[in-house]
Amino acid sequence: MATEGGVKREAAGVGTNVGILLEPGNRIVEETVLGQIKREVTSEDEKATPIDVRLCDFDDASYRISSDKENMNLVTVSLSLPSFTATKSMGSQAAFDSRYKEWAIEPESGFDVSLRIDVTKVAKAEELAKQVALLKSNVGGGVYDYFFSAVAKGSIDKEKPFTFNQRGDTIVYFVPNSGGVSVIFSVDFKEKVDRAVARVFLQEFVDARRSLGAAPPVAWGTNPPLELKAFGITEPTGNLGFITFSILKNHVDSPAKKDKCVANIQMFRTYLQYHIKSSKSFFHSRMRFRAAELLKVLNRAKYDPPADREKKTITGRTFTRAI
Repeated sequence: MATEGGVKREAAGVGTNVGILLEPGNRIVEETVLGQIKREVTSEDEKATPIDVRLCDFDDASYRISSDKENMNLVTVSLSLPSFTATKSMGSQAAFDSRYKEWAIEPESGFDVSLRIDVTKVAKAEELAKQVALLKSNVGGGVYDYFFSAVAKGSIDKEKPFTFNQRGDTIVYFVPNSGGVSVIFSVDFKEKVDRAVARVFLQEFVDARRSLGAAPPVAWGTNPPLELKAFGITEPTGNLGFITFSILKNHVDSPAKKDKCVANIQMFRTYLQYHIKSSKSFFHSRMRFRAAELLKVLNRAKYDPPADREKKTITGRTFTRAI
């Protein structure tokens, strides 16, 4: 984990080109599932208590982790991901089936996918808990894996442009081209301060790319890139702007590189949001520090009138100043 000083330097945009990458998995889901697998009854009279944990994640995703009242060894994990319907046929369902088919069940009402795990049949508890914690990352990253796999196989020319709403203020566009695919994020923020910080951060993000030779090319601007003509977008849409990542074959030519690319790029919007909030927190702390220092200066500048003292002349008479 980065130190506080590292966070401040990154927030200020000074002395670093690499930001803090967030964990792709959900820590609460991992700890809850692991706790159910490893739970122990300490007394014969003690009975396990059913759980029903509900939580939210980035990109408006939500989870429910519950145990069966009739059989406490059965734990159900459900995920609701707003973008799942749009990306289901473009890799999300395939990603879910390839990784979670063993535990997949009919989704619970209000959720997109569900898993049911028999904790008595788990051989590697930590490994399974981490796999479940990556449920949103794997399912949500299925659409990225779909296009990046096509790039790696050299069949990207056969794919058509595709778009989906990752969240209410972010639209993702995939535009295949010869030898690669352009992943374009249409980014916007409601708050004026967030928009101002994001604009500076994204420009610095593009500039930092120049010192990283192996990273994908990045472009940022308020005008839509030429690739968006495929969607009929040729004029500014009133959002903050568009940032484009050009994914080429050398970025995804091995399974390890492809998986890393998928994990990082699908977290870009969350990464951006995190660093904006960190920057604002740093600015506020600096303002509070500066205000405290100014108050100290003002307190030192206060004039304290001298105490009244009786003064006498050389002859011993009391001196009184004429008014």
